[in-house]
Formats: sequence, C-alpha cells, structure tokens
Amino acid sequence: MTPTQAAVAALKGRTALINATGAELKKLLEEADRQILVILAGAPSDYQQWYLPQLRAAIARVLGTLGADVAAAVDVGQVEAWRLGAALVDDVATAAGLRLVLPTIDVQQLTAMRSFLTEKMKDVAADALTSINNQLGLVVIGAQTPFDAMKGISKVLKADTLKRATTITRTELARAYSTANQIRMEQAGAEVPGLKKRWVKSGKREPRVTHMAIHGQEQPVDKPFVLEGGAVTMMYPHDPKAPARHTINCGCVAVPVVPGWKRTVKDPIEENDKAEAARARAAIKKE
Repeated sequence: MTPTQAAVAALKGRTALINATGAELKKLLEEADRQILVILAGAPSDYQQWYLPQLRAAIARVLGTLGADVAAAVDVGQVEAWRLGAALVDDVATAAGLRLVLPTIDVQQLTAMRSFLTEKMKDVAADALTSINNQLGLVVIGAQTPFDAMKGISKVLKADTLKRATTITRTELARAYSTANQIRMEQAGAEVPGLKKRWVKSGKREPRVTHMAIHGQEQPVDKPFVLEGGAVTMMYPHDPKAPARHTINCGCVAVPVVPGWKRTVKDPIEENDKAEAARARAAIKKE
C-alpha cells in the first residue's frame, strides 16, 4: 500500500464514523418522538388538562433519557475519531516505509473535548424540552389544537433538534480527528525531517471559498495554514482558535506529506483543482 492509498483508506474511515454517529442520533430522536407521541395520544381529550404536571413530567423523563443516550453515542464517536486522527499519520508513515516509535498521545485535551460535547448534547435535549413545553402551552391557551401540537413536537425533534445535534456532532467529531492528527504529525515531525502537512478541501458540493482557495497548501507540521491572505491562521482544520465561520460543519482535512512522496491523498492538486483554487482566491480578492 502506498502513502496515498493509506491516506485515502483512513479518510474513508473518518467519513464512515461521522455518518454512522449521525445515523445513531437520528435513530435516538425518532424513538424519543415515538414515545412522546404515545404519551400525548393517551392524554385527556379536554385540551385544558394538557397543562397537567404529569404530562410534562412524562415528556421530561423521555427527553432526559434522550440527552443521556445521545451524549453517550457521540462520546463513543468522539473517542474513535481521536484514535483515527492519530492512526492516519501512523498508516501513511508505515506505507512510506518509515518505522516510527512514537509516544502515546496525551488525552488531556480529548478529556476536555469530551466533557464539552457531552454538555452540548444535554443542552440540545433541554432546549427541545423547552420547545415542546411551549407547544403544550399553546394548546392550553387555545392557540392551537392538540393535533397541531403533535405535529409541532415532531418537527422539534425530527427536524430542528436533529439539525442542531447533527451540526454539533459533525463539527466536534471532525475537530477531535483533526486535533489528534495534528498532535501526531508534530510527534512524527520530530523523527522525520521535512515532514509537512497539506490542507485538503472538503468533498462537499460547495466547500467554503476560503478553504477552496488554500486547497493543496503545504506547511511544516509545526506551522499554521494561512487563510484570507494572512488575516486568519489555523494549525489544522477545525482549529478551536479559529473563527467559527471556518470550523462549523467544515469537512476539510490535513494529511501528512512524507518527504520523497509527491502525494499522500488521492488527486489533491490536479490541474482542475489548481484552477478552482485560483478562482477562489481571485473571488476573495474582489470582495
């Protein structure tokens, strides 16, 4: 296996992990929606009784469980993303014929990231509960029918909450991956003189213009990527020190460039990509 093939396989694993975690989130939210609709279906027909504390408490229990289950699911994904981010460097180095003995990455930063994501997921469930209680309140004052409330509650969970949870999860799993990847590249750089990193744009249909503009940019592993003509610097994609506009839902990655190998990911700087990057840079200058 060549370094290019090793990088491609590693990045496919990253994509599969993020997609699988997103699918698990959707499954959990759909189950919560089902349970809440069952609770509402058994509620009194008199809309004024929808204010019953028991009704709200039953829904709160469902969403409390949802928050815990979602937090657990994304925590597993985040830990695996961290492992895969480091493994990308190891796999590429091995494919290039390097035999590196690198220390285990300190997980202190991962621990903090896990705590942050867990709390964010619990906040998502808590916000969903607030929105659902608002729907119930509209029924109590006669502003909408119980049927309309059920539709509204389903939208809260299956659309609004799912979108927010998915955005947070994709962003934070990608951040864990890129953070571990950067730490590992710095460790490898101490053993491999000339090791660099290359920014590779997202495979999305419409990647950020600013990220498209630096597609293929290479830097020493201990130096930042330069964006927006130097106005922004990022040590790696999803760098938490970067502005949110450069990190939320970003699909970019950084890959190691082993001395003596021109490429470590499939077609990163083919002629059409060079042209696209040049057009992106030109567009930025016009703004």
